[in-house]
Amino acid sequence: MIFETTKINVNANTLKRFFQQKTGNPQLATKDALCRFLGYAGYTDFVMKKTKKEETISIQTEDVVEETEEHTDDTDKVDSPQLEKAPNRMPKDQEEVSNRVYKKNKWYVNFAVILLLIIGGYMLYTYKLKDMYVEYLISKIEFTTSQVKGICPLTVTFSYHIPASLFEDITVMYEEANGDVSERKLNENIDKINATYIYEGEAFCHLKYKDRIIKTIPVECRKTGWSVFAREERKKIFRVFPMEQAYNDSGYVSLPIENVPQEAHTNHMFVSYVFYKEKLVDGDNFIYEARVRNSKQEHAVPCSDIIMYIHSDTAMHGFAMNENGYAYIKFISGENTIKGDEYNLSRFNFNSSEWHVMTIKVVNKKTTFYVDGEEVLGMDYKEPLGYANELTLRFKGCGAVDYVKVCNLDGKVVYEENFDSNKRE
Repeated sequence: MIFETTKINVNANTLKRFFQQKTGNPQLATKDALCRFLGYAGYTDFVMKKTKKEETISIQTEDVVEETEEHTDDTDKVDSPQLEKAPNRMPKDQEEVSNRVYKKNKWYVNFAVILLLIIGGYMLYTYKLKDMYVEYLISKIEFTTSQVKGICPLTVTFSYHIPASLFEDITVMYEEANGDVSERKLNENIDKINATYIYEGEAFCHLKYKDRIIKTIPVECRKTGWSVFAREERKKIFRVFPMEQAYNDSGYVSLPIENVPQEAHTNHMFVSYVFYKEKLVDGDNFIYEARVRNSKQEHAVPCSDIIMYIHSDTAMHGFAMNENGYAYIKFISGENTIKGDEYNLSRFNFNSSEWHVMTIKVVNKKTTFYVDGEEVLGMDYKEPLGYANELTLRFKGCGAVDYVKVCNLDGKVVYEENFDSNKRE
């Protein structure tokens, strides 16, 4: 079309470079052909009409000379890169169009970048930062109680402080020792609630965020006197039995293995004989002893642990003995605990299949542990226990207890139980 109008042959690559602005100074023949195609007499006419400046006279003179030389050359010279390097100024209209295109493209690029940042920020908040912020708020929740143990029915007061933004998704769930569960919403994000537990054993109060339990407070609901607990922690099995099921004609107590749920018959089964009485004895000054055994007859399982505890509402004293001379928690007194092989007791050659008298003696925050009258270890503690209210004899297996006795330091008996048939009658 350009050739038919102007009789000047312009190479396609020249046009491509011209319109893509990849050449700084196109050939005069190219500019002249394009101007004639657009209706001007030539490039000089285009410049004079568009710029109206005095300098167009000199431009016209130079262009006429160049134009004469251009017509004598072969048409391939239109594409000559050497000639295109001659200095020349871009037409003002073309420059304005180029600037408008550049500004428009820049606006699109900036808009796309901003949009991507907004989308990326939203996705980051939705899938990462929001969860992190929720976890942070959950970590700030306060959920406490001053009483976790008492006689059935036991009413416990729980205090809580929940961030306002989480409150609508928070519920409290009560779990009784027999497995009964109830759940309800809270009225305020800062308040206290009361819950009454009526079944003996280990109960719970759970705080839930949506369908997830985020905080749990265990509650020990006791009845006055003796009970038997069977537990398999790995299978989350916990059962409470009346002490009468553990009596036998030999004058001691030992829970029959057939009373323990079959699924709990593993190497991690523990049976505990527990006595509870409020304000039983001063937890910082007393003597507590029991005659115990854990043999094959009592279905002992490795490592035939025998564990002796005395609890208050705030802390405990206790120690463990077994045939291997070690235990996970060996000694505990107040805030101090000795675990594992820190003290190897194999020198005592402890045979759990035989009867032993295990004793805990506490005198003014100094605790001494004995087996058959021989001192095993002594340790001090700082925080007072207050009144002790629970005695626990725990066995890996069913174990056996012959008698239990608690005395003041002057030897006066505070509590004593001999598990013989005459007394049961």
